[in-house]
Amino acid sequence: MAGIIESSPAHQNFSRYDIRVIIKFSVILGKDASCIHKDLVTVLRENAPSIQTVRKWVKAVSEGRDDMEDEPRPGRPETACGDANISKVLVSLSDDRRKTCEEVSTETSMSRAPVFRVLTNKLNNNKKFSKWVPHLLIDGQKESRVNFSRNFLRRFQTEQNDFLGRIITGDETWVYSWDPETKRQSAEWRGFDEPRPEKVRRKQWSLKVMHMIFFDMNGVILRWPVPIGTTINAHTTRRCCMTNSDLPFERNDPGCWSQASCFTTTMRQSIRPGQ
Repeated sequence: MAGIIESSPAHQNFSRYDIRVIIKFSVILGKDASCIHKDLVTVLRENAPSIQTVRKWVKAVSEGRDDMEDEPRPGRPETACGDANISKVLVSLSDDRRKTCEEVSTETSMSRAPVFRVLTNKLNNNKKFSKWVPHLLIDGQKESRVNFSRNFLRRFQTEQNDFLGRIITGDETWVYSWDPETKRQSAEWRGFDEPRPEKVRRKQWSLKVMHMIFFDMNGVILRWPVPIGTTINAHTTRRCCMTNSDLPFERNDPGCWSQASCFTTTMRQSIRPGQ
């Protein structure tokens, strides 16, 4: 029987609670700590508790302890996440909610880990990225876009790729002298029930150049840096579409304009300010 117990792996998977119950049962049978420890080593081998642990629980059971579970531990006090530090973090974020944990840590003289715990656990915040908000369209503009889209779809069903090759798309964009604000840079600390921050357009930096760009399915046709003070409207667009224009075309293909069936653009009237 002893050989069966020693070779059986099932008898070696005892939890701490199981071992303590065995010690309690053995104490009730009148066994001392040395005898109980010997029995445990016979069954559990290297997984058996030390003689000091067995003596501690034998003493506890002998003194009347019935519960074999661990007593709850208070744990480390959260002094770093106390009310004082929570107030420091709130004050630091009051003027700029985009600050990183490192920046808040520097301002509050707190370590980065407590700052992160205050933000996420105490204030229930997380960083939310800004979302682009489209420009609002009136009903007439919406209806016009739907009609154009339906017309394009009908023509594509009839002409297929020949129609796609005759579409020229134009747009305008600001080219900055350095990179604008990134998505991560625009993230703010917000509560879980708070909406994401919004940004309608990029910040207006002083060192920038407006470019008008036209392209078709084969690539860029025209990339034009707009002169200062030029009004971007239908007249400016027509100038770009003239085959005899003096603008710097990317592709030496004068026929692409004359063969175009339609032009699409997302441009709105604007004036490039002086620098």
